[in-house]
Amino acid sequence: MGVIQTFVFLTTLVLVSTKPIDIVKTAVVDEVPQINVVEDVVVRNDTNVAVKNETESRVLRNQIRPDMVVNSYEIELTPNADGVTFTGLAVIQIAITDANTREDPVILHARDLDIRSVRYTIFGAGAVYDADFDMDDDDGLLEIDAGGVASTYNFQIQYIGSLAMVGKAFYRGNYDDNSYLAMNLHPIYARRVFPCIDEPTASSMIRFTFNGLDYTHLVSNSMLEENSQTQFRALESPPHVWGMIAHNFININIPTAQVLLFGRAGITNQDAQASVAINYYYNQLNEWTNRPYLEIIQNQDGRMNIVALPDISMDWHALSTVAIWEPHLFMEPVHSVQQRKTALFEIAKAMAKQWFGYLIFPQNWKFEWVVSGLASYAAYEMLRMFQADPNDVTLLDVNTVFVTDVIQESLLRDAYVGAQVLEPENDLFEEDEIRDHVNGLLKYKAPALLRMMRLVLGDANTDFIQSAGRALLTVRALTPVNSFDFVDAINSDWLANGNGIVDDIGEYLEEWTLNSGYPLLHVGLRQGGVLITQERFSFAAQPQQVNYLIPITYTTSVNPDFSNVHPITMTDATQTINFFLDEEDWVLFNIQGEGYYRVNYDNDLWERIIEALEDEERREEIHPLNRATLVDDALNLARAGRLDYETAFRVVLTMELETEYAVWKAFIRNMEFLRKRLVALVDDDEDLDPDIYLRMVRRTIGALENELGFQPDVTLTEPAMTTLTRGMVMEHACISNYQPCIAAAVDWFYEGNTDVVNPNIPHDLRPAVYCTMVREAEDGGPVTALYNRLEIEPTLYERTVILESLACSRDQAFIRTLLDETVAVNSPYSVEERSKIFAAVARTSHNTAEAINFISRRTNEIRNMYGGPEKLEEIIFILAENMADNDMSTDFSIWVNAQNNNLDDSQAAAERALLQVNQNLVWDNANLEAVYEWIDENDASTMVLSLVALCVSVMVAMLNH
Repeated sequence: MGVIQTFVFLTTLVLVSTKPIDIVKTAVVDEVPQINVVEDVVVRNDTNVAVKNETESRVLRNQIRPDMVVNSYEIELTPNADGVTFTGLAVIQIAITDANTREDPVILHARDLDIRSVRYTIFGAGAVYDADFDMDDDDGLLEIDAGGVASTYNFQIQYIGSLAMVGKAFYRGNYDDNSYLAMNLHPIYARRVFPCIDEPTASSMIRFTFNGLDYTHLVSNSMLEENSQTQFRALESPPHVWGMIAHNFININIPTAQVLLFGRAGITNQDAQASVAINYYYNQLNEWTNRPYLEIIQNQDGRMNIVALPDISMDWHALSTVAIWEPHLFMEPVHSVQQRKTALFEIAKAMAKQWFGYLIFPQNWKFEWVVSGLASYAAYEMLRMFQADPNDVTLLDVNTVFVTDVIQESLLRDAYVGAQVLEPENDLFEEDEIRDHVNGLLKYKAPALLRMMRLVLGDANTDFIQSAGRALLTVRALTPVNSFDFVDAINSDWLANGNGIVDDIGEYLEEWTLNSGYPLLHVGLRQGGVLITQERFSFAAQPQQVNYLIPITYTTSVNPDFSNVHPITMTDATQTINFFLDEEDWVLFNIQGEGYYRVNYDNDLWERIIEALEDEERREEIHPLNRATLVDDALNLARAGRLDYETAFRVVLTMELETEYAVWKAFIRNMEFLRKRLVALVDDDEDLDPDIYLRMVRRTIGALENELGFQPDVTLTEPAMTTLTRGMVMEHACISNYQPCIAAAVDWFYEGNTDVVNPNIPHDLRPAVYCTMVREAEDGGPVTALYNRLEIEPTLYERTVILESLACSRDQAFIRTLLDETVAVNSPYSVEERSKIFAAVARTSHNTAEAINFISRRTNEIRNMYGGPEKLEEIIFILAENMADNDMSTDFSIWVNAQNNNLDDSQAAAERALLQVNQNLVWDNANLEAVYEWIDENDASTMVLSLVALCVSVMVAMLNH
């Protein structure tokens, strides 16, 4: 065929494929006529691509059936009267692009769909034929035999689906006495709603019609068709970015033009903080992305509909429908700073996904880190700007939050054996692999690496990550992207304007994205400066060496400067850095902990650093984020066997002078690992000191207790980060049995001499106060009081705080009942509350064994009642981190390795969690007794507290109630 003829043929085919498809109702005939098909036509669609390596060109690709392209979908969904199923009709136009494969079956993803019939027409007109089909439930594939006679088919598929998977697919959500219907197809749930090619590269014209929805509001990606209340206009996109919400929520506010905020009826005075944030984020994202929201795609819904879902927390990537779990959106005028910290980020991230998630999406799920990383990066930039007023102490220190909650959390998770790489070697197509990847480490590591890249590539006024995001949104809009596209997008601006500190961005990035773990920088004192070397860090014994190109930042006590976080050099080998140090001078690397690596020092340098930390005045010369990094690095180096615990604990004991949030966050994150194991150790041996960990708390809490205390002056306005710190430390101190903390909790709990929970407990202290009273009380009084409070609690966030506190009870029968209620058919708890309760039980040392027993017996019910396999896998990893002794670890292992464990396609995730459990067991056997002995032998005298007086005060307070 000549070039002109080929162009005419392809143009005709495109015109056919983009034309709305009417459901054909002509008679069915028995025989399929033979049709002549031009043999050498190959349809090329540059939006369906796969890059196998750096040099290969983009080629047509879908995993389940090469040489098959879906041009369009017409999907009609109707909920059934039973309330738990829906009827679907899919009209799908498919082109076979290689005449040599016409006789191969047409294959579509279809999971948990009861296919009733498959019929088809050829070229969208003429007679309708019945097709033979086979539904492979194990593989989730629908195979259709259409006789192999044509290159273009219109299939009409009738089927029945389920509304039961709350939060995913097409589902029915419930709250109070109401319900809503929603459709969330990310990442691989379109196949549970209609037969499709459920892959990011499979971009097609998609139109949805929803029948029988008796709700006030119906919103989806696009506008409704003219003169229709049920049919939405077609948009070209992959299936996973579609969403819909049919609801009776009320329009609570209009934060800015074209943005509507919906929530449950009856919510009052809880939207102010969210509305201000939404207004700010919407306008700033329009500017930051250089892509106005209303211009993302033609025919999109002209509004951004932000809906507070009361019952589930799940990621959404759908255009125009921004669904956020209500506790991450609505706050009382006086609320927890912890809630605000979480909510302001979650709102920003959900809105950023309109651009980074819908407008650009991954070519394959292995590249999700690019899209997810940009969304989180943009969200933190929005939050940083929103909280930027240095004169307002009530605002969050976002840089501190990012370093502690993102970078340090990622460094911890990335050190485990079995930690996932950001970009797997092979494409991901299996559901369990995709879930495990998109919901895993990348949520932390991707934004952490992008932040480091920004500092590497530009100065304080230049953000090449932002410019790369803008380039992708312009050049790759509505098409799949991969890591090569991301590198090209950076180079588009950086090559002409960068600082030249990196020769090849692609090569630099590969070491960080294609390997798990990260580098450990060794700093050794030498005459005239230091010698730096590196190795790969992991909790595993001998990880394979990788030479990373590490951004180097440092400062010394000679002229301390913690403001310049941009690297002065890059190194991937041994290097000498020259500067002068006197006998007591220190040097610190990785300024403000912004780099994605850890630092170890030789003994002489550690000694100098510790001496500075022990001196109240010299300590203040060191930036709080570097003090936090020293604690975080020291404890993790000791855990990995790269530093002796004596040195690590000497760093830790300087906490007696500390009041800053970042440092206490690092302390608690890492010391909780030790606390739980020491508790388990002393519980098994009555000859050991049951207060062994408490002795560490007594020695470290001095400055915080003296300067902040557990009884804040509620009449004063204090810094938000101070409020956060007090609540976090109080929770840790109380669970460690620190008596002044317990006394304060007892004093706070009741309102006067009543049995009513004090409504004036500061919000950030409530988790500590509630949990302490439930755990310490000898009767059920606090539990009863909290259940009564639950009935009148106006916010879902505070309701969650109460439910998590109930998990602190030492009454095993009560805990078993509480867990049973989470999987009951008539459970009194929402879907999200159920997993929160289980997670709280798993984290409570004295109840972890009950959590293991429960999950091993009722795995299927947990999967079904908690919101699907994602939630099951989420709590499996929480459980794994809390296996604190041999018995629990053995029970966990027996369950994961059992033949009939009902884990199904969550088996691989559970086995990876088991690797983590076994790795922690290795640490226990090698270090736990030595840690106990060090604390026991190095318990220096501290401020003596009268335990007798404290016990009396506790008893008096309890008797008064």
